[in-house]
Amino acid sequence: MTHDRIQDWIGMWRVPVYTAAVALYMVAQFVETAPVHYAMGAAALSAFIVSTFFARGVYQVSGALFFAFGVGLFCFGWALLVRRVKRYAVMALCHWKERTEGLGNYFFMFLGAGLFVEMLARSPLLAGLGGWFRVGAEHSVWLYGMIAVYFFATSFVGFHPLVSLTLLMPLLEPVRLLVPAVPLSIVLICCSLATVMYSPYNISVSLLAEELGDNPYRIGRRNVPFALGYMAVGIGIALLAERLFFG
Repeated sequence: MTHDRIQDWIGMWRVPVYTAAVALYMVAQFVETAPVHYAMGAAALSAFIVSTFFARGVYQVSGALFFAFGVGLFCFGWALLVRRVKRYAVMALCHWKERTEGLGNYFFMFLGAGLFVEMLARSPLLAGLGGWFRVGAEHSVWLYGMIAVYFFATSFVGFHPLVSLTLLMPLLEPVRLLVPAVPLSIVLICCSLATVMYSPYNISVSLLAEELGDNPYRIGRRNVPFALGYMAVGIGIALLAERLFFG
């Protein structure tokens, strides 16, 4: 579905969604039942989502930016409609103080990570790795295996899968036209998702280690065989798809 088709579909459903939200609000003024309030909340949330996509297409506003600034206005408007403004203000203030404590550390962490990724992308180290990927592009199985090894190694260094993928894309740019896009996408998705199971720096493994009181490296080591099998299955599906549809 193209971008224009999506915008046409959103424009077609925008008025009915808004109408349903207003109608349910009017009904809720006279019918005090839980299903009506739940339906009104669902309609209001749908209207907010539709408005986000509509603003993104018409006003060229980023969807994430609209959500970041619009969700506060949406919540306040909802509290105003249900006459819970004071309760919303108290709860929002408490959650604001609780959730924003220590966010400055994350700000500098992500700022430093972005600078590191940018500098590493310009280093001669990645240029040397690019030569290996160009050689591996002659045989798909070797290229897919190198991608799996790359994600496996970088996850133990501490790279997030998105960071590893960001560094990998410039290396794959010279061979992108030599390899079918769909099988390559399958390999990238499977190999990047597999790091969630064994990387000791991943949030899921870290939380599990904290709950169990165990070492995250020990938990990751137990999950490595399954993760490697998951990568192998993904590579096998990619090779089969390449043979059937692109051979």
